[in-house]
Amino acid sequence: MKRGEGRSITRDWYALYAQPSFLKVMVLFAVMTVTSLNVMAEGETVVVKVGSVAPEGTPWSAWLKNVKKKVSAESQGQIKYKIFLGGRLGGEISMVEDVKRGRLQMFGGSIGAIASKYAPELGVFELPMIFSSNAEADFVLNELRDEVRKRLESKGFIFVMWAENGWHGLGSKGKCLDNPDAIAGYKIRSQESPIHMDTLSAFGAAPASIPVPEVLSSLQTGVVNGFSNTPIFTFATSWYKGINHFAYTKHIYQPGGVIISKKWFDTLSPEHQAILRDGSLERDGIKKVRRLTKPLLENLGAAGVKVCDVSAESKKALASKAKGVWKKFAARSKANASMLAKVKAAKAKFH
Repeated sequence: MKRGEGRSITRDWYALYAQPSFLKVMVLFAVMTVTSLNVMAEGETVVVKVGSVAPEGTPWSAWLKNVKKKVSAESQGQIKYKIFLGGRLGGEISMVEDVKRGRLQMFGGSIGAIASKYAPELGVFELPMIFSSNAEADFVLNELRDEVRKRLESKGFIFVMWAENGWHGLGSKGKCLDNPDAIAGYKIRSQESPIHMDTLSAFGAAPASIPVPEVLSSLQTGVVNGFSNTPIFTFATSWYKGINHFAYTKHIYQPGGVIISKKWFDTLSPEHQAILRDGSLERDGIKKVRRLTKPLLENLGAAGVKVCDVSAESKKALASKAKGVWKKFAARSKANASMLAKVKAAKAKFH
């Protein structure tokens, strides 16, 4: 290479870079490269493992399958749900913990389970006798939706939508548990939740916290002689086979919820995040559950379970004992007291 030739070549390259046409080509190349990478990322299949204790063949399983179809269609098949029902991935508490850690992508279940360890203040929605009707519950839950979303996100969960288990009654062997005197001393299975344990204790029962998959065998072997849950869950889990009485006390309204692991969610593209956040099928799921309550109570009778009437006087006596559970809940933390105040304010706004 002759002297000065290198400098000449360098000058020629600078001149080429300075040409507008060259700059346009380089910018276009860069844009195409980034776009290509994004398309490749979005084109990858996203597998969402969904856990629930809801059994197959129930309104919850049908609803989750509808959500699955909707998400698949909107993502053009890029997001694929794998749904594990009937507690195949464990009890509700263990599944919530797996969602927190990112080992399970999505969970659908009771708010009590979601609240139990990471956001106990959200247990407010399952306080005994806190709601008096479906309409009141719907209003309050919608009113506090953003509050719930914010609190759960700070704990590592993405809140998608509300669901429903319904109104609790008391299933039992031997007699109707339709008033505090009948309940006193009775061994009753409680959900794995401090509020549920406190409620049954306040009613005078001897509660035992038992995971969903173990309840029927516990009834059949006498570990417990009753349980608190809804008509639909009583049938869905076949717990009715372990009882001969059911008192529809409606002492707890139990909303459900669908949550996503924030740890996992944050790794997704904005497009996939938007699809997974979509809660447009919320009301469909709730309506499916509510439509079945009356026929299921009738089916309990047909299955040989006596459905006991609960008098207004008995409900009043239970409500009186429930107030102590509210006070105990509020005293546990400032967050609990704050949420209870918010629920009371929303109730007042409804009325």
